[in-house]
Order: sequence, then C-alpha cells, then structure tokens
Amino acid sequence: MMKKAAIILMAVVFLFSLSNPVFAADTDNHTVTVTVAAINEVAITGGAITLTIDTATAGGEPTNATDATCTLDWTTNELTKKITVETTVGVPPQNFTLQVQATGVTGGTSGGLLTLTHAAAAQDFVTGVSQTIGDCTLSYTASATAAQGTGTDTHTVVYTITNG
Repeated sequence: MMKKAAIILMAVVFLFSLSNPVFAADTDNHTVTVTVAAINEVAITGGAITLTIDTATAGGEPTNATDATCTLDWTTNELTKKITVETTVGVPPQNFTLQVQATGVTGGTSGGLLTLTHAAAAQDFVTGVSQTIGDCTLSYTASATAAQGTGTDTHTVVYTITNG
C-alpha cells in the first residue's frame, strides 16, 4: 500500500508540474568588453613656412628670419613618451642654419632650442609626454652669414611621438 501511495503521489506531482506555465526571468545580463588600443598621434596645424633672410645692418651679419605661426598637437594614452624632431634636408650638407624650439608647451617639457642638420639623428623636442593631450608653438629661426652667400635649403621637418 505504501508503494502504491508513493507512486500516486509522484504522478500527482508530475501532473501538477505540467499544469504550471514556465515564466521568463524578470532580468538578464551579458558581458560587454571595451578595449582601448594605444593611441599616439601628432599633427601640425599651419602650412608650409618660408623663412627669408633679406636684411642686415651695414657692417653686421644678415638678420635672422623667424616664424612662430604653426603649432604641433599631440594625443597619447600611453606612459613615458616623447616627441622627436629631425630634418630630411638633402645632401650635400645644407648651407644655412635652421633651428626650432617648442614654446608654450602643454602636456610635456620643451627640449630647448635645437639645430636641425642633415647629419643629426632625431632630437628630443618635447619630453615627459604621458597620457595627455598637448600642444606647442613651433618657433623656427633661420640664420646665415655673409660668407655663406645666397641660396635655398629646403627642409622636410619630421615630428614623431615615440617611447621616451
């Protein structure tokens, strides 16, 4: 009799479970992964620059030509970066001196007044660049001596954000 009662009870429970509808959960969730890649960008705002040395005081060397109309902007989300500068002025060696300095720097430290030559390796232009948006004014100075005569040097000045 006990066995029969147990079977009947199991059958009733089974039938009762079939009569109850299955409900969806009130909430659910899933995983969303956000990945941020390394970002290291530099850009020059402004255009080509022409520095013309065309004056001098009698008895003195020609007057330097200067320009500070362009800016360099950068963005990096990495640590320990720097911005280097170099020229790809052609060989034979350039005739005249070209210098550049980062002024009004935000998001780093100026490397000071740098002389750009065809023989120089990339030089540290702005250091201490880490996880920042920054900018600076590109301050160029061209100089020549009377003994150097006349002519034209054409520089392609390259700025690169790299490991510091």
